[in-house]
Amino acid sequence: MSLKKDDILDGIEVAAQRMGLDNEDLLEMIGDVIEDCIEKVVLIREAGAAGNADQVSAVAHDIKGSTINYGLEAPSAIAKEIELGKLEAIDRVDALSDVLEQIKAMDIGV
Repeated sequence: MSLKKDDILDGIEVAAQRMGLDNEDLLEMIGDVIEDCIEKVVLIREAGAAGNADQVSAVAHDIKGSTINYGLEAPSAIAKEIELGKLEAIDRVDALSDVLEQIKAMDIGV
């Protein structure tokens, strides 16, 4: 999945408006959110390897919520697939990781 920086920024702008924040305020937080989600992908992989479907779902739920709150729709959608599919959707973890890394590489934080 290839992301466009403008689409990411548009989602962030909508989230900022919803939260009553300036875009810059929200952008300052994005880097930490992305790093946290990247760390949580590791937890999903570990839970999947251990066959812990509930843990896979719970961590994916956290990522889904964190990313959608900041207007990051692409990783949220993939995390939702993992949350609902649990171990059957573990093959989507690479896609989630790739999307998070793409956003990180965009260096959109202020």
